[in-house]
Amino acid sequence: MTYETFQAALLAELKGHFPPDTAITIHRILRNNQVAVEGLTILESGLNISPTLYLSEYYEDLQRGMSFSAVFQEILDTYYRYRPTEPIDLSFFKNFQNVSPRIAYKLIHYERNRELLKDLPHIPFLDLAIVFYCLVTSAGSANATILLTNDHLRLWNTDLDTVYRLARENTPLLLGSRFERTSFSALSPIPMYMLTNESGYLGASCLLYQQLLKQLSKQVDADFYIIPSSVHEVLLVPATVHMKPADFNRMIGEVNGSQLSSEEILSDHVYYYSRSSDSITM
Repeated sequence: MTYETFQAALLAELKGHFPPDTAITIHRILRNNQVAVEGLTILESGLNISPTLYLSEYYEDLQRGMSFSAVFQEILDTYYRYRPTEPIDLSFFKNFQNVSPRIAYKLIHYERNRELLKDLPHIPFLDLAIVFYCLVTSAGSANATILLTNDHLRLWNTDLDTVYRLARENTPLLLGSRFERTSFSALSPIPMYMLTNESGYLGASCLLYQQLLKQLSKQVDADFYIIPSSVHEVLLVPATVHMKPADFNRMIGEVNGSQLSSEEILSDHVYYYSRSSDSITM
């Protein structure tokens, strides 16, 4: 069964399962690093919001040998698990005073997201971009977020500087940070530290926390090489190790090409943090 046939069969099956006044759509969504995916939404009568289910994951189950009926049931189970039980008061999001305490930032690659960034308020940072989101709920690693667009800023009659200021204040308070010794077989026994937030989701943004890298470098008593492990975390290696940037870059390329999904990649080269200048360079 091709991906297109799978989508058509799924739509037909869903329309037979739900009442006729249910709006069932499959739409293309542009995600991080220009990754385009098909999202399924099921909007039942009386509800005004629906979880989005990404179909490529379920099609992979089908290709691995799961029956269509089992995949269909898995989709239904997931939908019912996350569907709201009553309409959501969307007016909450229209009021900037409600949203402003929940605004946070994350890091994505600039060039890989050039098309996406046309619609997003953002700030260039090295070869990356700082973008913003509203943290709707936070429960362990199950964070529900809404990516902020230029339309949101117009709705709220606010500007990029205000959103950035709020994100700088909110993100460390909402998400915290974790800094711990770790290991990676390609570098052992070289000392290495993982830096992420408390949930481990979009934690590479900890690089932006004010004074954090300066404090950590004092703790380790060294400058850092910064390895962009993914959008979720970075690895810090004391600059006292005898490795060249080219060695790190080679390792990063291997990990990006074999261990990460395309949309999890942050960058393909190492950065350097200097204590004396309190700055990150490429």
